[in-house]
Amino acid sequence: MSEAHGEMQTKLGDLIKEAGKVGLTINVKKTMALRVNRSKTEPFMLRGESIEDVDSFVYLGSKVTKDGGAAQDMAQ
Repeated sequence: MSEAHGEMQTKLGDLIKEAGKVGLTINVKKTMALRVNRSKTEPFMLRGESIEDVDSFVYLGSKVTKDGGAAQDMAQ
C-alpha cells in the first residue's frame, strides 16, 4: 500500500529484488493492482511489463473494491 505512484513502483522493485534473493520470481500475468479511491491510471511496471488494474478482488473471502466499500460483499 502506498499513497503515491512512485512509492508503489519503488516497492514493486524492492519486492522483485528480495524475492530474487531466495529464488522466487513474480509472475506479471498473475499480478494485479487495485487503486482505492484514485483517479490516476499510470500503469505500474514489473520488469518492463505493465500490471493489470482491476476494479475488485477477493481477499481472505471478502470482496475488496476500488471505491473502498464492502456493500457488494455484504449483499451476498
